Amino acid sequence: MIGSVTSRVIRTCLAALLVVGVGVAVLAVRGWRPAADAPRVAAAPATMPASAAIEETYGVRFTGVDVTAGGGMIQIHYQVLDSDKTQAIHAVDVAPIVIDGRGVKYADPGMVGHSHVAKAQASGTTDYILLANAKGGVTPGSMVTIKVGSLELQNVPVL
Repeated sequence: MIGSVTSRVIRTCLAALLVVGVGVAVLAVRGWRPAADAPRVAAAPATMPASAAIEETYGVRFTGVDVTAGGGMIQIHYQVLDSDKTQAIHAVDVAPIVIDGRGVKYADPGMVGHSHVAKAQASGTTDYILLANAKGGVTPGSMVTIKVGSLELQNVPVL
């Protein structure tokens, strides 16, 4: 009786080892990798919108918004299309601001001393405006609105 129990246990262990061995072989052939090493499908890059009204009125095309300075600043990038019109965006009542998805406005240049005074650039050049990111409210991956005077550029992706 002890012999039959022992042989049953041995057969059960061998069957379990066989199942585990087949599983390992299948994973090895199929190229098993932990989830962290699995190939990732890159998300399609968000498209930067454009505003013909802003371009015509202020002579600039906004090319991007990102969070910089460890999350403490918002950087608005733009290209100068018409340097004669660009000077207008440096007026206090027209200067570009960012509005997040909750309607919070980011217009404060913060402690960096960034000034909009006399910043007109030659056509074809690029420049940027820095705004304080109060309490880190704007984050990479979010969508914001850039407001210039009474005109808005909506659905701007933040990098």
